[in-house]
Amino acid sequence: MEEGEVIEQLIEYTNVLLIGVSLIFTVVSAYIVALNYFVGEAMFLARFGAFAFIGLILALLVVVMRGAEQMHAGLIARLHEIDAEGNLTAAGRAAIENTSDGTDGIVRMLLWVGLVSVYGVLAYMTFLHRWKPDVVNVALQSRKAS
Repeated sequence: MEEGEVIEQLIEYTNVLLIGVSLIFTVVSAYIVALNYFVGEAMFLARFGAFAFIGLILALLVVVMRGAEQMHAGLIARLHEIDAEGNLTAAGRAAIENTSDGTDGIVRMLLWVGLVSVYGVLAYMTFLHRWKPDVVNVALQSRKAS
């Protein structure tokens, strides 16, 4: 694998990361809506089932992101190999610098902190918070002619 292909795959890794974050946001948003309208008032077993399902979805996303992290590490290792041959361009050196200066580590740490926080908040919202739906019942009354 040449340097250009490695850089292309590293850029694709960023796309995968951003798509993963957007999927997490979408799944969590849908779950919060479900909590507001029906899960929040459901019996414990139904809330537990809903929470287990959201946990399964988030676990699936975590496994996929973990695989992407491993692929990222392999791509960076390939850049180090190319650098050892003396054929690394500025783009390759910049990619290695992101790893060396901790930028990639900070991104990973923030992702994990965010996931753990979201999971904790969803647990609170599912099992402890008492939901009051945002639904206002409106009764239509007919007007009598005078």
